[in-house]
Amino acid sequence: MSQESRDQQSRVRALMKALKLNQAERTITEHLPQDPAERVRALGVIERILTAEQAHRVERRIERRIQQARFPDMPTLETFDFDFQTGIDRELVMDLATLAWVDRQEDLVLIGQSGTGKSHIAKALCLIGCKQQRSVLYTTCADMMTILFASLADNTLAEAIKRYVRPQMLLIDDLGYDPIEQEQARESQLLYKVLEARHQKASTIVTSNLDAEDWPAYLGNHYLTIALLDRLLYRGTAITIDGPSWRLHQHEQRMAARARRRSGEDPKREEIG
Repeated sequence: MSQESRDQQSRVRALMKALKLNQAERTITEHLPQDPAERVRALGVIERILTAEQAHRVERRIERRIQQARFPDMPTLETFDFDFQTGIDRELVMDLATLAWVDRQEDLVLIGQSGTGKSHIAKALCLIGCKQQRSVLYTTCADMMTILFASLADNTLAEAIKRYVRPQMLLIDDLGYDPIEQEQARESQLLYKVLEARHQKASTIVTSNLDAEDWPAYLGNHYLTIALLDRLLYRGTAITIDGPSWRLHQHEQRMAARARRRSGEDPKREEIG
């Protein structure tokens, strides 16, 4: 058997093993042509077919990961305007995009006012996680609290918490945006239970419009909130985005364009006319 044939057969066997085609892997040699040239051609065809099947399976797994993550939208880092939002360190974000911190079970906190891009970056990082075939779950803080509070009524809290503990990456979005409708002390206790269960076992991303020092007042329990922050920041990264709102910027651009069209100054309008 030529070296080329041996190399091809090794690659084909590796593909069959990855695809769990165990019987085919065991018997492939019996069914290959004996003629060296024909053998190489046959192995080449099989390798291309198996490579295509493997790629298709990976694509399907990624699609399932994205569906299971329950993203409301899917922004990417490629669409984030770092030139506009100078209040964030681009190199740091690109380093986070490697997800090496997820391998270390570290956490990430993104703080900034509405429109500064914290949720955009958080979702983009989670989308990268899906593409790396990691388990990911998106939730707003308010939605998670609603589910956890509801579980108290039917004594299913332990099972409800498991939902948020299982994923390798959990994004808790918009802490601080929704008014707390139940007892504030319970709010911090339930959030603490989730973070404590994930601590040093899986990575959590939290986005908030509140500075960390304002979390205790919002969550209603100073000591539990300090413990909660301690869990998040013990081996994690905190990023504060101090910059303008992208959405407000886009709104101002639309208004300016509309004003130009009304005044006849918009070159696009002149071209159409």
